[in-house]
Amino acid sequence: MAFQYGYPDVLCSPLVEANSSGKDLMVAYADYVKNYISDGSVESYGQQFLKKTTIDADSNEVTSSRLWWYQVCTEFAYFQVSPSNDSIRSSKVDTKYHLDLCKNVFGKDVYPEVDITNVYYGGTSIAGSKIIFMNGSQDPWRHASKQKSSDNMPSNLITCHNCGHGVDLRGCPQSPSRIEGDASDCASPDVVHKARQQMVEHIDLWLSQCQDQDHGGIFLV
Repeated sequence: MAFQYGYPDVLCSPLVEANSSGKDLMVAYADYVKNYISDGSVESYGQQFLKKTTIDADSNEVTSSRLWWYQVCTEFAYFQVSPSNDSIRSSKVDTKYHLDLCKNVFGKDVYPEVDITNVYYGGTSIAGSKIIFMNGSQDPWRHASKQKSSDNMPSNLITCHNCGHGVDLRGCPQSPSRIEGDASDCASPDVVHKARQQMVEHIDLWLSQCQDQDHGGIFLV
């Protein structure tokens, strides 16, 4: 999560320092978890939490987690299983764990129909046009995105030390979230500004084409 959300040094620096000084790496990692993860946000990963179907306007609970997991359990899979070797993630977090989670949270007949999803959306031959793909270099999810540009589907890799998930819209780092998408704390603010400008230019072009053709158009970002 440290890499995904734009603060890799929060995790890496203490580990490197502990390794250099002969300190216990597990203790250093536990300190990271305690100080940056154990703030209540972990609750949204619990299955009892994901079963909640009501929204409490007076609560700070992350209710959108259920929506994401429904997509995962019915369309995408995207299961983040434990690697077979040298992983800090429990080996119990495997494919069966995720399938059982889907059944427990959404019902026994729920299963990710990945093949159907790929057919519907075109798989690697994306069934769409006028789509912009913006990916942060430090975002693990970029590998599930379109990596190369094609006609009417430009792809841009925004490269900097802390350019994480959604950097084009949300800036760096992701926590605390800033709705204005401030890029000033990105390691290379200029690359973020350049990517945003390219996005604007693509949208302006597509809108002008729609106006020239005298009919509406649809674009996705």
